[in-house]
Amino acid sequence: MTLMTKNDKILTTLRYLPRKISSEIIRLAEQRRGGIGLIREINIRCEGVCTVTLIDERIRLASTVSREETDCIVNRLLNCALYAQRENIASGFISLEGGIRVGVSGNATYDGGRLVGIGDISSILFRIPTGECAFSEELFAIFCNNPYGGMLIYSLPGVGKTTALRSLATKIGGQLNRRVAIVDRRGEFPRENFRSCQVDVLSGYQPAEGMEIATRTLSPELIIIDEIGKDDADALINTVRCGIPLLASAHAGDLKDLESRKNLARILSMKVFSTFVGIKKQNGKYKLTVDRI
Repeated sequence: MTLMTKNDKILTTLRYLPRKISSEIIRLAEQRRGGIGLIREINIRCEGVCTVTLIDERIRLASTVSREETDCIVNRLLNCALYAQRENIASGFISLEGGIRVGVSGNATYDGGRLVGIGDISSILFRIPTGECAFSEELFAIFCNNPYGGMLIYSLPGVGKTTALRSLATKIGGQLNRRVAIVDRRGEFPRENFRSCQVDVLSGYQPAEGMEIATRTLSPELIIIDEIGKDDADALINTVRCGIPLLASAHAGDLKDLESRKNLARILSMKVFSTFVGIKKQNGKYKLTVDRI
């Protein structure tokens, strides 16, 4: 598979949209220095406000999208193969080539208390990975200070945790010559990005299964998990007990917020991670906060 460039990913995303929307987005982008390469997010709301984000600037579009046009976008995304994406949709996302993640929301369907699907999708958010981590060298240096102790990266949504993990995976599997396994439940770590380094990607696996399989079959020296959740504690603890350090991310505004989350309390108390890195972005600049335990 050919490695997709940033502009390839943007053009791929635009093809899923009605022509009136894609044309307006292209026109807005080309009015700015950098053109379509500035596009980071596109938010489509059925019969509501649609927006495009150019780097950090969110712009309201003049065009709107009808119910029929929204359904058409969804059908294009699924490529008439609803069952192949059923579990992903129930989790609120669809994965596209190149690590493009599409968040979706609509009417939830439950079966026995378990969320099994989403229908009448009304909001669609395209998030386009750029592959660029502005603080990659600083983050890599922090990791290298304690490369076997485990690291948790946290920030508010949309600040760049996943991009940071992709960058670190490349450096650790390349410059440090370590075997890295990535458990990629959302399809945001394209295998073609890691051809030049020792990185194995387990796509579509839930963390518990992915970590177990990686531990048993791939002999990893580091396992990466993006956005750990409330059901991941046992798997994370068992992995560390096997002697494999973890590099992971979580949503939190600051360290106190991280420590107050009940789903992370057990993970923190078991010393799964020894380094905590907070990422904040203000006025286009990134600031990293480091805590060690």
